[in-house]
Amino acid sequence: MDDSTGTAEHCDVVVFGVGIFGIGAACYLTMEFPGKKIVVLEGCDNIGGTWDLFRYPGIRSDSDLHTYGYECKPWRHASAIADGRLIRDYLRETVEEFDLDRLIRLRHEVVAAHWSSDEARGP
Repeated sequence: MDDSTGTAEHCDVVVFGVGIFGIGAACYLTMEFPGKKIVVLEGCDNIGGTWDLFRYPGIRSDSDLHTYGYECKPWRHASAIADGRLIRDYLRETVEEFDLDRLIRLRHEVVAAHWSSDEARGP
């Protein structure tokens, strides 16, 4: 992976996207593998994935957030079926509480990926 200067940068784990899955993956990976270099790449300007991208009136989850949310940060709102704003707030809180800002790189586009099975890493 190239950093902002064009220099090759080694990462142990690259997560694509900062929606509910990417944020959850980053949480659990940092807890389970504290010595690994983890980077989360996002093409958009903000975290939140679907919940940031779609903001039309009335958007809400069709799944209850007590099971949709993270074990490491349980859903605490009274409403189990939440609107998009509450979900975005939950995702932002998770990023802040788990210090994930340091891993997230917004406005990044992945144009290619390479893997060497012999070296068990990218070339």
